[in-house]
Amino acid sequence: MVSEKANQIGTSPTLKISAKAKAMKAAGIDVIDFSVGEPDFPTPENVKAAGIRAIQENFTKYTENEGIPALKKAIIKRMEDDYGLHYEPNEVIVSTGAKASIFHLIMALINEGEEVIIPAPYWVTYPQAVLLAKGKPVIVPTKEENGFVLTPEELKAVITPSTKALVLNNPCNPTGAAYNRQQLEALAEVIRNEDLYVIADEIYGKLIYEDFEFVSFASLGDEIKKKTIIVNGVSKSYSMTGWRIGYTLGPAEIISAMAKIQSHTTSNPASISQMASLEALRGPQYEVQRMVAEFQRRRNYCLMRLKAIPHVSCFKPQGAFYLFPNFSYYYDKEAKGMQIRNSYGLAYYLLKEARVAVVPGDSFGADNYIRISYSTSMDNLEKGMDRIIAAMAELKPARKARRVLLGNFQTRVKKAPPLEAEIDARRLEALQTEVESFLSQERVFEWNANINGVIIQLRTNVPHLNEFWVENWFPAQLEVEIKPHAVIYAADGIAGREPRAFYNSEARTAFLINTDLYGPLRSLALGMVIDITGRQLTTNALRGMSLEIKGNGLILVGPPGTRKTELCFELATDPRFRLQANDLVFIRWQGKNLVAECVERKLYMATPNVELYPSLAPLFDLSKCENVVIKKEDCQDSECQRAEDCRLDRGAAFCYRASGSGQAMLDPNWLYSQGAYPRRTNLRWIFILRSDAVSPGVVELTKEEALRVLETGETPGAQRTISPAKHQPFFNPHLLGTSPEKLEMQRAFFQRLLDSVTVYLFNSGVAGVDKVKQLVAGE
Repeated sequence: MVSEKANQIGTSPTLKISAKAKAMKAAGIDVIDFSVGEPDFPTPENVKAAGIRAIQENFTKYTENEGIPALKKAIIKRMEDDYGLHYEPNEVIVSTGAKASIFHLIMALINEGEEVIIPAPYWVTYPQAVLLAKGKPVIVPTKEENGFVLTPEELKAVITPSTKALVLNNPCNPTGAAYNRQQLEALAEVIRNEDLYVIADEIYGKLIYEDFEFVSFASLGDEIKKKTIIVNGVSKSYSMTGWRIGYTLGPAEIISAMAKIQSHTTSNPASISQMASLEALRGPQYEVQRMVAEFQRRRNYCLMRLKAIPHVSCFKPQGAFYLFPNFSYYYDKEAKGMQIRNSYGLAYYLLKEARVAVVPGDSFGADNYIRISYSTSMDNLEKGMDRIIAAMAELKPARKARRVLLGNFQTRVKKAPPLEAEIDARRLEALQTEVESFLSQERVFEWNANINGVIIQLRTNVPHLNEFWVENWFPAQLEVEIKPHAVIYAADGIAGREPRAFYNSEARTAFLINTDLYGPLRSLALGMVIDITGRQLTTNALRGMSLEIKGNGLILVGPPGTRKTELCFELATDPRFRLQANDLVFIRWQGKNLVAECVERKLYMATPNVELYPSLAPLFDLSKCENVVIKKEDCQDSECQRAEDCRLDRGAAFCYRASGSGQAMLDPNWLYSQGAYPRRTNLRWIFILRSDAVSPGVVELTKEEALRVLETGETPGAQRTISPAKHQPFFNPHLLGTSPEKLEMQRAFFQRLLDSVTVYLFNSGVAGVDKVKQLVAGE
């Protein structure tokens, strides 16, 4: 399983789109690629010759970690000549591309929880790098009417005591916007009075048009220079993207920290590339000027063509080689059965119908736009713009434009934290003191839930957890004189702690630390109820998927990989069967009847289940959701059968299948007509599932055999391991602790339960849903 860090970020959308365009070209499809972020000119001849010379002279070994002294000296000289800035060698580091420079810098600068201000539209890597450093990206939208530059007022409004840095990309990718001296001075006035750094990404600083003057932020005075870290490189200015050389200039302490990190990641940049870069910086600069002149001609041509498209606006960039036109007028238009809903949908439409690759603006934090790179030949620009104009003319108002505004919350944490289920009194006291002290400084939500007659109080500073808690459970009175049976503290934001869960059975107190994911909170609550009620032999929980037929209940129980979910929803498609619960029911005796009851007000259900039961989709649309994927780069479904025809590519606002952690809080009453949802059933059958190719399809188990299987949490026979799973006693991951005493209480309850039900060992690798129907419906 991959790490939480890897799941937290997505693949660069610009690289994915460029790769898709290249794959289509390789397949013989005539695609015009406007997605690339690199000059189409060859690397200058003198630079290539320097690289070849380095190989011939055997300059092919490791070099100094921070870059060869000659290259650092050339960088310092270039900064002096171009911007009047002076740096010492220990204030410069050379890295394997400016992207590595950015990553190493953020890792060296940002502590967990510290904020980095990022104006939008932004280069796609900035927020991802901050997240990997466990920082917090603070996105500040800029306005097209302001030239896509950050204003002093916008900057002041987002600075907090947690702010560590501002990212200033000048000129900007994707807009091409550049800051003039007056605009930079206004920002500098704000920064002089604040304790923060400026990460000045000036990689496009030489690609400036007409009479615009590029000003390096560090040149605005010594005080500002001390707070500025410049990132630059040779990729864009010298058409050397594949050579992978970037460099950083700033305070020696920060550069030294970057060097430590770099020594354990890439170490030194390629020796050959360093020698080529030395020539690029020291040699003649006329090739740069020639590129700029050609880029300016292309920019002007594309701007002229975009003006021919009705209702499209486009800011005139002062630098870089991108246009960022606003195409939002065409959202909710359609052509050839394809409806445009957003920038992803528009990019997909242009790729499929016009054979032109562009980058969706949503990748840069601005969904109303697309990015067009004019770093390609005039012939390609002419053909590509012809195709875009023709494709846009085909779009007409959609006959049924329907937007679903999904109530979806993206959690920071995507998987359940480790649980310590049997902490002692000393740790309980220490945790309670720490958490209550922390929560006393926070806005705290309190709500009492009635779960199978047990009142559990939640105390949390996480609005999302409180919202889902209130949705999930039936309420109990929150009054001073009513003391809850148990308490859960859910505190997020405690410095220095990893996500963890803790429980003390005697005090009936649990702690959920530094997670905003609802699933672990729900599991804690269920486990506490099982722990409290399990001491009575009259009620307990059975983990499984339960259905009702003609007033009688059946439960499918088994480990992952036994087709439990598939069988459940296949049965649910038969109108005689009604879904009761998708995870767990509580069992109790009512007279002679064994009653299975769903104690949850709403079902916490995995959204990928729409693949098995499509009628869930419109119900999920109306539900509160968690971690539903809304961007293609966040898709976690590597086996998706629709990869070449992705609904997110086509402009869908979200995809229920794409996230393994996607959940919906579904009201089960919506599944059936009014009053038809079976909250309680008379339990008659338990199907314990296994899945292999050789064992019998169905075996009726004796009480002793069934108890033995339930106790171990394993199903006998040849196993087909579809997914890794820990064997859990009674197949119940919600159990809080497995001490002999607790397991004996479970065993005593199930001994009594098994006197009242029929138990089948069911091999889903051989038998199917028809066999279940035969056993319970007499078919």
